[in-house]
Amino acid sequence: MFRMRRGLFTLVCAVLAALPLAGRVSAQVERTATIVAEPARGPILLELFTSQGCSACPPADRLLASLAPREDLLVLSFHVAYWDHMGWADPFAIPASARRQRGYARTMRSRSIYTPQMVIQGGVAAVGSDETRIMRLIADAAPTALLAITREAGAVERFQVEVPEMKDVTVALELWAVMYGSADGRFVPHGENAGHMLHHVNVVRQAGIVAVVERTPALVQFDRPDIAGADGVALILQARNLGAVVGTGRLSLR
Repeated sequence: MFRMRRGLFTLVCAVLAALPLAGRVSAQVERTATIVAEPARGPILLELFTSQGCSACPPADRLLASLAPREDLLVLSFHVAYWDHMGWADPFAIPASARRQRGYARTMRSRSIYTPQMVIQGGVAAVGSDETRIMRLIADAAPTALLAITREAGAVERFQVEVPEMKDVTVALELWAVMYGSADGRFVPHGENAGHMLHHVNVVRQAGIVAVVERTPALVQFDRPDIAGADGVALILQARNLGAVVGTGRLSLR
C-alpha cells in the first residue's frame, strides 16, 4: 500500500519581464492574422510533483515513465525539495516546482500539498500512483489548442511560438516555458529510498512565465535560456494564477 506524504510579447499586446526564466528574458508578443481553421489539439498536460526523498513516489515515477511515449500526452516531472530534510536532498528539486504546486493548491482550494501528486490539464489532481483515476481523468480531460514552436538560429537562439485564435477565451493568458531533460538512473544512498536506483522522465530544470497574451491569435518570441541538462522545451498557456490550461506544445532540443 502506498504512503501519501503531505507537506505543499508591430502591435504589442503584453510583455512580462518581471517573471523571466532566468534573469531578464527578451520576450515579444505580436498579433497575427486571424486563423480561420479550427486549432489543432495540443497534448494533454500531466504534471507529477515528486521527490527522491519520498518512499511513496517511485511507483508514480514509473507510471509517468510509462505514459511518456504517448504523443497525445505532455508529461513533466516537477521535483520538490520539501522532503530534503528526511535524509536525502533531491538533486533535481528546484524552487519553481513547489511554487507551482502551491499555486495549484490555492487554485483548487486545497489545504495542503503532497507527493506524489499528479495534476492533469491544470484543473484536477490525483495521487500520482493512482493509475485507474489518472487514466479516467486523462480520458475526461478538456482539449487544449496546439502551440506550434520553432527555433531560430542566431547569436542567441530564439524560440517562436504561434498561439492560435481562441474565440472562447476572454481573459489574459500566461505563457509558461518549461525546460526539461531526461535523467539517467540515480542511486539513492540515504533517506526513505536508500539503496534504490530511481529513474525519472522529463525532469523539469527550469520553469517560468515568458509572456502574457491578452489577445489571440498571437506570435510570441523569447530567447532560449542556457540550462544544463535540458533536451526539450514545453509550452503551457493557461489563465493567470495557474488557471485553466488552454494550450500546450513541445519541442525536442536533441
